[in-house]
Amino acid sequence: MAYYRNQDYCSEADMKKQGWSEIEKAEQREKNWDIRLEHYAKNNRVLKNCVQFRKMVDEWAESFQFPSSGVPTMKMLHILKIARENGLRSDTLSEFARAEEELLERIPGFVSPAAVKFNVERKNELCLAALKARAEKRERKVAAILSKTAGRTSARDFRDSVKERWAEAERKGHEAVEAKVAALPAKLSGDRAAEVAAKLVFEMYLDIYVERINDGIKWEKHVTPDASYYQVGRMTWDS
Repeated sequence: MAYYRNQDYCSEADMKKQGWSEIEKAEQREKNWDIRLEHYAKNNRVLKNCVQFRKMVDEWAESFQFPSSGVPTMKMLHILKIARENGLRSDTLSEFARAEEELLERIPGFVSPAAVKFNVERKNELCLAALKARAEKRERKVAAILSKTAGRTSARDFRDSVKERWAEAERKGHEAVEAKVAALPAKLSGDRAAEVAAKLVFEMYLDIYVERINDGIKWEKHVTPDASYYQVGRMTWDS
């Protein structure tokens, strides 16, 4: 659902239509900002939402000249809480975390509202999604060059080979993960074993996507605009 469909959201046009005062408008704009921020955080599987979230946080920090004394502390901690719950990181958020640590040291007994567990699972999802997008963009570029220089058949062959190569890499990767999980000590609890398995799967995909990106770079260098069909034909994944 789009953020503007939130029942508490009110557009500038609607505020004007309803004849709100400037004070009422200012309060609603603050509420609208919170609605947008939370929307982008919770829907961060869409890459542009991650970008928008970080942009909003950076602009908010700059508007108060962070880390000046005029920064609304509780608002900062609220932003940090939302980021942690949704596995989001940035340089500005790291600065917020340091400010939180200083606050906890300065005020004994203070309980930070941002004291929530960081969503590692979501962070890993975002990391892999970004790497996969980079790899696929590079592969599409190679296929486009091949289509122009060597013909559509070569481009189709390249796309098929990419699909087959990485499907096989995933299959072997999952087999390796299953073997490692099966070899775990029996004393490990179900939750702990699941954490180890998730970590192994993440590392497997991390290696695959990094390799895909590197292979894409290698192919892009090889497939130049003046490359002939026969030059392309001699290129192999291991060359």
